[in-house]
Amino acid sequence: MKKGFLVLFFAFIGTFSAFGQELQPHTCGNAQDQTDFLPRLRENKIVMEAMRAAAADRGETKYVPIHFHLVADAAGNGRHKEIRVLEQLCKLNASYLPVGIQFYLSAHPTHGLFDKSIDNDKIYSEQTNTLVMNLRRHNNAVNVYVVEAAVSGNGGSGITLAYYHTQHDWVVSRKDQINGSSPNWVIPHEVGHFFSLPHTFFGYESESFAPGSTGWPTAPVLAPNNDGTTTERQNATNCATSADEICDTPPDYNFGYIASSCANYTGGAKDPLGTLVNPMENNYMGYFSSCSTYTFTQDQIDIMNADLNHSSRNYLDNTFAPDATEINTPTTIHVSPAAGQTVDYYDNVLLEWDAVPGATHYLIDMDIISTFGTQYAQTFIETGTSKLMTTLLPNRTYYFRIKPFNYLVGCADFRTRNFKTPGFSATNEIEGLSAWQLSPNPVSGDHANLSISAEEAFEAGIRITDAAGRTVSFQQGLKFPQGESIHEIHTEGLANGLYFVSLESGNGRNVRKMSVLR
Repeated sequence: MKKGFLVLFFAFIGTFSAFGQELQPHTCGNAQDQTDFLPRLRENKIVMEAMRAAAADRGETKYVPIHFHLVADAAGNGRHKEIRVLEQLCKLNASYLPVGIQFYLSAHPTHGLFDKSIDNDKIYSEQTNTLVMNLRRHNNAVNVYVVEAAVSGNGGSGITLAYYHTQHDWVVSRKDQINGSSPNWVIPHEVGHFFSLPHTFFGYESESFAPGSTGWPTAPVLAPNNDGTTTERQNATNCATSADEICDTPPDYNFGYIASSCANYTGGAKDPLGTLVNPMENNYMGYFSSCSTYTFTQDQIDIMNADLNHSSRNYLDNTFAPDATEINTPTTIHVSPAAGQTVDYYDNVLLEWDAVPGATHYLIDMDIISTFGTQYAQTFIETGTSKLMTTLLPNRTYYFRIKPFNYLVGCADFRTRNFKTPGFSATNEIEGLSAWQLSPNPVSGDHANLSISAEEAFEAGIRITDAAGRTVSFQQGLKFPQGESIHEIHTEGLANGLYFVSLESGNGRNVRKMSVLR
């Protein structure tokens, strides 16, 4: 990913602060924050020109690892759903496809594909516990912390939707902004900051230029942030040194703050030379909301690629090549239980589904309502095609949905099915059985012994299932006498791993775990 000539340029600039995105007002850091950020942008502009001169591979797709931390409060409540993250990944990649950058899920070496280990009010509501955030960060990925309230620490009175913190090099987002909505603007905007892009209205973060502003309708030569930033002119004669210092983004004096939509700006503001200003409403780095589509300019695209190619971003570089296969979820993906079926037991339900081409994982959501929002909701990430459920409630209708995905592709539809649980347990005691034991355990040979103690004779079957709930052997109609007896079960051909041995009769079922370790 990195190009050798880039190491000749200056090191990554270490001036830090927070960039945020807020509505009413759209406060995103303060003027000094943005000014401190400019050296990094300027260095990337130099790199951009060098890459263009060298005809660097603009058309090559660069894959960037990303990791989502799903934060809950101290009681473990409020954590965002993995399915929404997959939908956000889909939209983020659609936004960055023209940039030549695609993001893929990178598993944390300790906390898995999605980090669900943070239960902390000081992160969930305000992000003041940066010690824990640092301890949980993925050292080789873009880190996104998904929280209830995103607080950038800039003292603004607005509602922060998300922000990028340069000191810690992470993105924080309110959980309601992590979704598959269209248009999808907030997270692509913050990732733009991650790759060094300022706002298109740089210099006007503290206030927009509107009727009532000093000098209206002619904008001042110096922007109101009082940091020496000059106001960009419509004719672009000072574009390289004013505002965001990107010449193919036209002037914007934070008009999005006062706009009610993404309609063409007709407010009448003029630049310092008296020319009417025509901003780019649908630029990702502006603040116009509800645009039907958003875009980056070519300069912005090249600057982000320059930032990614900088040696300071080498921690994102690896040799992983994610599978870009499109995933289509068949309408018939469910195998069992059948739609509407009442299963045999409420605490022994085997969910099965078909493998889907391109999928490496399957997200399974389970709940007692079809919107999957109750306290009984459960989520599982599986790599196989079955899941044994042992914690369901009796006499309920359950809904479960399946969404196939892989590390890069989260866009596949999910499919939902329901079934019913009875009042019968799979672990009712077998009448006549007083005790039983499995030995040796772990099993190292080709058989194990069941030692049975029965108060009276009974008939039962012996079933062996693997950890996914698949039956690997079943002996039926076995007779066990009153008193002590030993029954041999054969384990030859079983791979090392965890299994379940169950005695099953017409009125009950007893289960023991069995490990095979040779």
